[in-house]
Amino acid sequence: MFTPQLTYNSDTISKRQLFIGGITTYVYNDSVLEEYVKSFNTQHHQEIPINVLYLVHQREGSYLTTQSFAYYILEQFYQKHGGKPKIPLICVTFDNRNHGEKLIDKLKNSDWKRGNSTHAIDMVSCIEGNVADLKLIIDHLQGYLNLEYHLTESFKEKVQPYFTFKNFISGYSLGAHTVIRFANKYPELVEILNPIVGCSDLSSLLINRLKRTPLESEDYDKKYFYFKYGELQLTEEQKRDQYPEYFHNYLSKQDQSIFENFAMHKIKLFASFGAKDTLVPPKLSQVWTELYQNTNDDSEVFIQEDAGHQVTQEMLDRFITWLAKLI
Repeated sequence: MFTPQLTYNSDTISKRQLFIGGITTYVYNDSVLEEYVKSFNTQHHQEIPINVLYLVHQREGSYLTTQSFAYYILEQFYQKHGGKPKIPLICVTFDNRNHGEKLIDKLKNSDWKRGNSTHAIDMVSCIEGNVADLKLIIDHLQGYLNLEYHLTESFKEKVQPYFTFKNFISGYSLGAHTVIRFANKYPELVEILNPIVGCSDLSSLLINRLKRTPLESEDYDKKYFYFKYGELQLTEEQKRDQYPEYFHNYLSKQDQSIFENFAMHKIKLFASFGAKDTLVPPKLSQVWTELYQNTNDDSEVFIQEDAGHQVTQEMLDRFITWLAKLI
């Protein structure tokens, strides 16, 4: 996996460490919020909106990867708004389960090729843990920021203001799988979704990875979440050690829900893929993303022809441009 070498000035953007429910959480640019919130004391607006971009990192990475994205995105976003957007943007990141300071067993972040027989269950359970952690952070971030403190009692009594935290969720690789599943589970909490080299169909991704299906094979056109376990044609070793029947039934229900019931009309999508990606081939998400674009006019999909399984600066730049126009 490759990440871009980004140029940014972190000295101009604040970084704050919080401990939310035992999760070390990093918040960037929240220093701009005090002045912004105080400005409402002389206005008559009830709603005080805050834009929050959550960034979820890749497998075998840590928050340091998404920290670099946070600094770069904030710097570029503010430049596009002349240094002061109407609504401030802050970024949030944290270590995934079994990553960074949470690392317990490095092997469990490896795949089948590198000797981890439980790769599929390890990856999906890690994703679900990340979903739970992201939900916990979203639920309690506002309390830790304590923005109500900056409002005067007279303003609160007269206007009865309320804060609206608009959540944008972005993820890279494993993080992209995570944010897709988070948005499917909690659509009411998500305004914008930005998966980078991710997949909406983990059943098909993992089964083709397990069977080492050639990229040109028609098997990549199959939606394995509609297949019964006996139709997968797995070997005895694969059934016993690598892809249990219970796990397939569990995962396929989730993938079917994402394909059939995702809140595409509500959540705006900007998805990026690498055309040369062999780890998470973009063809697995093609039908889903085409359906998304036909459902939500504000959504875009970018496939970078010269990229593989990586985040590129162009992917980030296109997302930032899209985001700046939208908000």
